[in-house]
Amino acid sequence: MKPLLILISILLGFLSIQAQYDYPYDSGNHYYDNTPRLIIQKSRIMGWYVSDINGNRISDYYEQIRPYRQGRAAALDKIMGWCFISLDGKRCTDYYLLVDDFHEGYALVKDKIMGYCFINRDGNRLGDYYEEAYPFHRGVALVKDKIMGWYLLNTAGKRISDYHDSPRDFQPTRPPHRPW
Repeated sequence: MKPLLILISILLGFLSIQAQYDYPYDSGNHYYDNTPRLIIQKSRIMGWYVSDINGNRISDYYEQIRPYRQGRAAALDKIMGWCFISLDGKRCTDYYLLVDDFHEGYALVKDKIMGYCFINRDGNRLGDYYEEAYPFHRGVALVKDKIMGWYLLNTAGKRISDYHDSPRDFQPTRPPHRPW
């Protein structure tokens, strides 16, 4: 009897590992942002896609789809690269080499030729291209100009600090702390 129970538990464990669904909008997920319920799932043949709660496919097929954040999900096309898709499953930006999720209304992306830049939810670029950059946090992003060096950028696209040689030249006004 014991070997039979072990065999059943192994089979059930295997079946649960093969689940192809990702529910990005439950309360235990960090990406919860009160948007419509969608399901990111994988077809056995074609790849990942987004469907509505009734199971109707609303997006194209992609190699990978990240959970939605601020109404956009990063999706990897096998040939073209990364783009963002909207809640209705349509591509809403150009293709990029690398993308980060949206933070404070902007996503950090790396263009295939020019370097890093920030885009808004519609795909419009904020400011210039940068050699290196970090995402926005509390309204400020750390970026590196190709010639002048590192500086801080606000969400309006304006430089708000002097130029520096290293990102270590910037210190928070108080040490980071845990909210609890």
